[in-house]
Amino acid sequence: MKKVIVMICLFMLLPWLTSSTDAQDVERKISFLVKSSSQSLFQSVLTVESDQLIQSLIHSKSLDVVTDLPHSNNYILIEDANGIRTLLVDEIGEIYDLYRKEKLQLSASTAKKIKTYFKVLAGKHFGELTNWEEVDKRIPKYSLFKITDLETGSSFYAQRRAGKSHADVQPLTIHDTRIMKKIFEGEWSWKRRAILVHVNEDTFAASMHGMPHGGGALANGFPGHFCIHFKGSVTHKTKMSDLSHQVMVNKAGGVLNQFVSQLNAKEVTELFFISLNQKDLDLLKLIYSGDVRALQNKVEQIESVRMITKEPMPTINGTLVFELPITYKMKEKDKAEVEKTYVFKVTRDAPTGRWRLHDVPL
Repeated sequence: MKKVIVMICLFMLLPWLTSSTDAQDVERKISFLVKSSSQSLFQSVLTVESDQLIQSLIHSKSLDVVTDLPHSNNYILIEDANGIRTLLVDEIGEIYDLYRKEKLQLSASTAKKIKTYFKVLAGKHFGELTNWEEVDKRIPKYSLFKITDLETGSSFYAQRRAGKSHADVQPLTIHDTRIMKKIFEGEWSWKRRAILVHVNEDTFAASMHGMPHGGGALANGFPGHFCIHFKGSVTHKTKMSDLSHQVMVNKAGGVLNQFVSQLNAKEVTELFFISLNQKDLDLLKLIYSGDVRALQNKVEQIESVRMITKEPMPTINGTLVFELPITYKMKEKDKAEVEKTYVFKVTRDAPTGRWRLHDVPL
């Protein structure tokens, strides 16, 4: 466990750490890591001792220098006498040096072996994307289950108390309530989080918010209940899908990029506001063609943003270009809430391509 923690710290902080240990004493290792986001502290790790694989990766040739790295849940750490080198592997198996920003060339056999390792790890790390109709049967009312937050790895126990279109849930005990509140950084919040729901032998991909509301029946120090959504679930009031919850459900299933790539232009615009409220730069990167890193400080200053226009109508609704004027209110730290109107331009390269925001009001 200590070795895993050390690797995590090195992975997050340093591209290349020179070892002070004699080269003869350093054990050459390669570790495969799967995590739900670039900032996630919770990750599944598989360490392999294979000189052949390490040599193949170390001596891989650079194909190209890239300006931006693709979205990925998969990382490789190579540990030898020279230090630790970090690689990123995208969803189609292409590999990049994380800090040199180089796309690397691998042999077909090496690429196949790496793909197999990550398939095994992803199956353990992420949950099953199961439709709500089936989950409703497998987690009936009053069922007890464990919830794991995919960003922190923290877990607590809960009980389903009600809910027809999604699960209305309460933490089981005061201790579980404390853990849940810690997951939400000490404040109850409507922010969505990708979670795993463990019940019997099943692990479901799901999404929860952290705001107590409505009634509650357990002596747990939680003033009400909270909601858990699964694939295909809807809200009780509108009977419509909640995009912010479905984003987190698919994140918990390990297929966030695929889910976002299938959204229409209007949904991509809505996802912009979701990413700001979630302070989720990984999510923003999936829908914005510009430099997300340049927006980090601005995003951190935003306390909340909400759309005022309920049913915005596009001014351009083309095959490759979509424009949508939206009025919204934004609250930044130490500033009054302001109302703004902005025309969002969303484009794609081909009729079947993914939509991306051309520019954003930040």
